[in-house]
Amino acid sequence: MNYSTKPDETLQRLREEIDVLRRRLAQAEADAVFAEAMENSSEAIVIYDANGLLVACNQNFRDLYGYSTKEAKKGVHFAELGRIDIERGNVVIGDSFGGGSDYLARKAKYRRTLQGSFVVQMKDGRWIKTVDRRMQRGGFVSVQVDITDMKKNEQDLIAAKEAAEKAVQFKSEFLANISHDLRTPLNAIIGFSDMILAEIRGPLGHEVYRDYIGDIKGSGELLLSIVDDILDTAKLESGRIRLTREKFDAIECSRKVVKRLVPITAEKRLTVSIEKEDTFPGSIRTDQRATIQILNNLISNAARHSDDHASITIRWSKPDTNCVAVSVRDTGSGMLPEIVDKIGEPFLQKAPYALNASTKGAGLGMYICKKFVTAMGGRMDIETEVSRGTCVTLQWPDDYTGPGFSN
Repeated sequence: MNYSTKPDETLQRLREEIDVLRRRLAQAEADAVFAEAMENSSEAIVIYDANGLLVACNQNFRDLYGYSTKEAKKGVHFAELGRIDIERGNVVIGDSFGGGSDYLARKAKYRRTLQGSFVVQMKDGRWIKTVDRRMQRGGFVSVQVDITDMKKNEQDLIAAKEAAEKAVQFKSEFLANISHDLRTPLNAIIGFSDMILAEIRGPLGHEVYRDYIGDIKGSGELLLSIVDDILDTAKLESGRIRLTREKFDAIECSRKVVKRLVPITAEKRLTVSIEKEDTFPGSIRTDQRATIQILNNLISNAARHSDDHASITIRWSKPDTNCVAVSVRDTGSGMLPEIVDKIGEPFLQKAPYALNASTKGAGLGMYICKKFVTAMGGRMDIETEVSRGTCVTLQWPDDYTGPGFSN
């Protein structure tokens, strides 16, 4: 090392050499930190320069493809690593969308943009997710991870979902078919019971027979209503019910439903009244059949859980200019607090109710109401108090035209 005989020049040169050493030391420390970070990463990392030569990689990258330290060393071209892959069977056969020329086109597009990620399936069945990013000095860094377990779980979930959907479809079709088959004999039982009670072919002969036939007719009607509920449930679950928007008189519709339920309400001598707010126009525009079913289920449910001489009130209102609401309030047994959150679940039986459910149904009435009002774009709210009664309110947008409607 030659130094000038002049002290100032020698000191300046020494300072410059110290600065160079400091920079080299800092670079060495940075390289060491970078190398340690790469090795401690859970992903496989490899860096290639602009000429496709390997700049650095970690052990996870070598392990992912089975490379030795000598094979995956600095300066090796990625084409050489590709040759090793072919020899060992580490061959990509495609991605989630398939293989062949379409896959190659997708891969080429990704290599041009290096945006997002790319998931490929290897010949041995493994799935590898790759994220490549271009570097400012040329070349790119590639981060890769084995996601085979994740893919297997995803495929298992898809298979389970498909199996569940098939099971639901099978159940719905079975319920629909069995319900349809039950309706014919039930209608015959009810029809012939009416004929016998009317004494079309002559007197019954003994008055007790009239009670027996009346019981047969009542049981048949109850069973038919349960079958109808099951049939509606099957259609609702399968999405086969389509609502039709039509204009009709809500008050008159309520009167018809109440008249139809007289055999139930008269037996307990219940008082049923229909009210409307002054601002309620009378006519509404929604699916009339769904509205009838809602009213039928709410009123019959209220009657079922009411004592003799109790009262039921149907009240129509417009909470705002774009909303219609109907509430059915009874002075019956009410419900226990723990059951309120479960209202709307299918096959919810009378056991959790407070006191006196005298007639047992299938537990589908409230479920169907909730399904229908949801399809109408609305919601169902419940207020209840044990021994004081229950008020069920359904409200939905006036003139709603959501996906549940066919027009």
